[in-house]
Amino acid sequence: MIINHQRSLRLLLMHTILLYSGIVVAQDLEEPGRVFLPPAVDESQEIEDLELEKYGETYINPFAERIEYDPSLVHDHDPLYWKLGETLLEILSAPAEPLAHFGERLICAEHYTSESPLDEYAIGLQPIPDRPNLLVETNEKFLDIGFLNQGIVIPTGAVWRPSIWVFGTYRTGLNYFNNRTGTNTTEWANRLDLFGQLNLSGTERILLGLRSLDKELTASRLFTGYDFHDGRWLDGLNADIQTLFFEGDFGEIFPNLDPYDVHRYDIGFSVGRQPMSFQQGLLINEDMVDAVTVTRNTVNGGGILNMRITGVYVEGEINRNNNVRDPDSRMYGIFTETDLAVSTVNADVATVHSSNQQFGSMTAFGLSAIQRLHGFHNTYNTSFQVLGSFPHEGETAASGQGELLFSQISLTPHHSSDLVYFNAFLAIDEFTSPARGTLAGGPLGQVGLLYAAAGLGQYGAPLSNQATDAAGASLGYQLFYDKTRQQLIFEIGGRKNTKGINDGAIAGAIRYQKAIGQHWIMLLDSFVSKQESRGVGSGARIEFLAKF
Repeated sequence: MIINHQRSLRLLLMHTILLYSGIVVAQDLEEPGRVFLPPAVDESQEIEDLELEKYGETYINPFAERIEYDPSLVHDHDPLYWKLGETLLEILSAPAEPLAHFGERLICAEHYTSESPLDEYAIGLQPIPDRPNLLVETNEKFLDIGFLNQGIVIPTGAVWRPSIWVFGTYRTGLNYFNNRTGTNTTEWANRLDLFGQLNLSGTERILLGLRSLDKELTASRLFTGYDFHDGRWLDGLNADIQTLFFEGDFGEIFPNLDPYDVHRYDIGFSVGRQPMSFQQGLLINEDMVDAVTVTRNTVNGGGILNMRITGVYVEGEINRNNNVRDPDSRMYGIFTETDLAVSTVNADVATVHSSNQQFGSMTAFGLSAIQRLHGFHNTYNTSFQVLGSFPHEGETAASGQGELLFSQISLTPHHSSDLVYFNAFLAIDEFTSPARGTLAGGPLGQVGLLYAAAGLGQYGAPLSNQATDAAGASLGYQLFYDKTRQQLIFEIGGRKNTKGINDGAIAGAIRYQKAIGQHWIMLLDSFVSKQESRGVGSGARIEFLAKF
């Protein structure tokens, strides 16, 4: 036994000397445990040339001589524009830390900070939470484990494994809202989004959706509940079909047409009543249209990593930019999303034809670029969008001429998991969307909490979200607590008219959100606003949201 230990120690000492002397070096991870002698100079140069040709500038020579760090070297300075930009963003993110400490005292919870992946103590195997069940799950369950069923072979050659899922969300809340512009309400409102989905395969499904507790009116929705301001019950019960469509993939439905998957038959499509949103809701944000869509995905080459092209046709009953339904309208559109090495580019165009002169016909476009910018001190999530609308004839409330410039910048401060965001817009003339749902309001809901309606009852946006001759911005701090189960959002914002009356507005909002168990979320919202021509507006709400 002693001899074996001595032999092991001698071998270990010999291998250590060889490795540190450079006589042998460890090979890459593809063949662990092997060592080899460095190649001859000519062979090494040949290998380096081949690898350099294969990997380009990213190639690292494993036989290069070690370079010692020289502290006397002068490093390149940050470009002036980066230095100014990052300094400004650091100033904007400075309040995040004191707000986080204030939030700890306010909600009595520990501020969440991301931990290093290398801890000084062993945490052991962590238990995996149980999978929340849907309301109804037959045959194959949602995100469950186990074996797949054999399925049914249909005449086209496709294999379908039918299953039914029933799921949805229920929202109930108390709202107080008074923005000093004619909307003054105190109410209890309820909303139920219930869905039944028939899964046929991984790409084919039929989805049925109902909103049984709120029904659509001319330019708004009536929610079941109680109006404390007028002292009356509100009845929004209905059995109207909100969503009903079939979607699938042509190549998956007819696999025998291309058994070796060498042709471009993978074309997705959908038919029926469905929601629709493009350009993050700035161009189109409609929750119910009768449409036919055709999508070609995985188009690549020439510097394009992936490109998706979707053609859309909508027949009648389109809610226009003024949130009023146009029964005599039709919409055609081409929408693309292109993934490049440095950005994701969306280029969209849509045309609405209407025989009703009250609404008019129009064409609108949207162009956006979404990317992460790598600065010298942080990385930044950015989105830049340009949109425009052009009426075919005269301008109306639903068909206007104008442009909209919109930008979003967000960052995560160092040593935290929080988010700081700054959004800004400039509306030139009157930009109008081809289609907007009755609860969507104007195109500017993406600017922040102050520009977005709650989607429950009559609690609207504290600041106007219409894109007509105005400029504005919002600055927000999203702070996480209790291992991300609680969060606080502090936001300030304002807007100013660029033409006509001098009637600007500023506002501040706070949102508290807490997860309760696996299915419930509690939200608390409040805001205070002031418009130059009106008094101080205010609002508050509490909501309980269940996902099942």
